[in-house]
Amino acid sequence: MKKAMMATWSESEESSEEENEKEVENMCFIAIDELDEVNSNLSDEEIHDVFEELYEDFEKLNLKIISLKKKIQQLEKELREVGEKFSKVEISKTQLEKENEILRKENEWLTSSLSIFSCG
Repeated sequence: MKKAMMATWSESEESSEEENEKEVENMCFIAIDELDEVNSNLSDEEIHDVFEELYEDFEKLNLKIISLKKKIQQLEKELREVGEKFSKVEISKTQLEKENEILRKENEWLTSSLSIFSCG
């Protein structure tokens, strides 16, 4: 029963993916048709101006991408530093837990020795 449900589910996913691809294709065709209509109504100078605007937008986005990549590198460096500090804290924590256990046992031994001494 479970395998049948999984097969049905995967088939429905595949069909929805196919539908999405067809939908995207249709949108592309519509966009191309609209672009052809716009291009036929524009002069060469207007097309050149639109191209220049698009290129300026491209340049701005490219600069933003470069700055975001630098930010990512900086954040990755900070993440590594924090990871190293965390490792050091974990090591210290382990050492303190061991020391605490030793002191707890020593305290129990001293308490029992004191009670024996008091009773004796």
